[in-house]
Amino acid sequence: MKTFRQTTVTFLETLAQLKRLEGPEKITQALRVVKERDTGKLCYQAEEDLPQAELSLLKDMLSVEKSKWETYKQICRESLRKWVE
Repeated sequence: MKTFRQTTVTFLETLAQLKRLEGPEKITQALRVVKERDTGKLCYQAEEDLPQAELSLLKDMLSVEKSKWETYKQICRESLRKWVE
């Protein structure tokens, strides 16, 4: 179980990596898909580890809208579904 501080640091690092993975190159796009999947995993983990108040604060601090948060989770679910099939 991660603390609020640990979760925040992990998210900041991951979102910074996502920003660096912008571009038309196929390898960059592939790496971005992997990082988005990992971000979805972080979303799920934060929802499990943090109380609702801290989770809301985290989303506000990171300026992550609910729709983007849900998109990351969807990417993670789709990736798992493909892996299982």
